[in-house]
Amino acid sequence: MRRWSAIVLLVLPQRLKHVFARRVLGWDIHPTAYIGRSLVQVRKVTMGPYSTIGALNVLRDVDELRMAEGANLAARNRIIGIPLGAAIFRDQPNRDPSLVMGPYSIITVGHEIDLADRVELGTQAAIAGFRSAILTHSLNLLTDRFVTGKVTLGDYGVLMSGCTMQNGTRVPAYSVVSAGSVIATKLNKEYTLYRGNPAEAVRDLPPSLGFFKRTGRQAQAADQRAQWAGQLPVVAPEMLEGGTQ
Repeated sequence: MRRWSAIVLLVLPQRLKHVFARRVLGWDIHPTAYIGRSLVQVRKVTMGPYSTIGALNVLRDVDELRMAEGANLAARNRIIGIPLGAAIFRDQPNRDPSLVMGPYSIITVGHEIDLADRVELGTQAAIAGFRSAILTHSLNLLTDRFVTGKVTLGDYGVLMSGCTMQNGTRVPAYSVVSAGSVIATKLNKEYTLYRGNPAEAVRDLPPSLGFFKRTGRQAQAADQRAQWAGQLPVVAPEMLEGGTQ
């Protein structure tokens, strides 16, 4: 049933998507949120003001999607969960196959996210560039059992292109992970540039770094607010989706 609902949602015009999502699926969708032509097979969805799901994303077998104000899931991302109760994870009763995106966080283009367990992005966090992989499960070779672990990207933290985050790892707030790096442990030091396989601290970053004070998504949301208030010419939402911060 959920699969058919996702297909119906995919083809409906924007206004009817909101009606269908609220009345049929029971989702909590803010009137200013935007859902593009993406396959969203998710049990529970919450979308805050001016949050955006762009085009050609695939979300399948996800238990919950939470998007705070201004959060942006841009385009062509593949986010695949494993349903609760799946036999493969019978030893992991507390896992949470959910994606939580904080205010003005962004997942850009062409990323692969394994949602066997929870992935959480903090305020203004960014999975940037292209083709990063977020993994929330792995095989324990000693026990021959699959294990899961939450993955966290802290406030204003960013992954550049082609990074890999393994299950149970964390990128701290106000930090940058260089392109092509592999995060294999919980990184802890804020205001730091990390690089390599495994990723290690390379140098400190100044708190004054413009990237850590960025307001691009807020400015975009302000423009959208003005459009809704009739103060600016209306721009089609699909022209806004996929923008970087």
